[in-house]
Amino acid sequence: MSRAKLEQLWQLLKLELEGYSQLHQMLLQQGRLLIGQDHQGLLVHNPRQLQLSRRLNELGERREVLSRELSGTHGGAAIERLCRQLPDKPARELSRQWQELLATAGHCKQLNDGNGRLLASQKEWLERHLELSAPTYAPD
Repeated sequence: MSRAKLEQLWQLLKLELEGYSQLHQMLLQQGRLLIGQDHQGLLVHNPRQLQLSRRLNELGERREVLSRELSGTHGGAAIERLCRQLPDKPARELSRQWQELLATAGHCKQLNDGNGRLLASQKEWLERHLELSAPTYAPD
């Protein structure tokens, strides 16, 4: 097992965890902006959140490739298998870091789903109150 690749994996996990912690805060802020119907705030906020999401996707892809190279397995099983191949102390730390990343990403998913439901309910409310059941503009 390559020590350099293992170090890269540690760094990627650390960067991902930091990124998901930042995304968590951004999702909370997005929810506040949605509740406050702060459309100008959302116009500023959403591109930054999208940029972070893209960065997290890139980090996840790099982690996937690296963990597959190190363990010979795909997906979450790659990290779990890698933990079984490492000595006890680094295996525990890797497992802890992986579980923390999974939990933080899962919480972000829940917040994002909630923000999506909030947005959908606001859209539905607007359509009902503005009677927008049919498009108001239809090109010829």
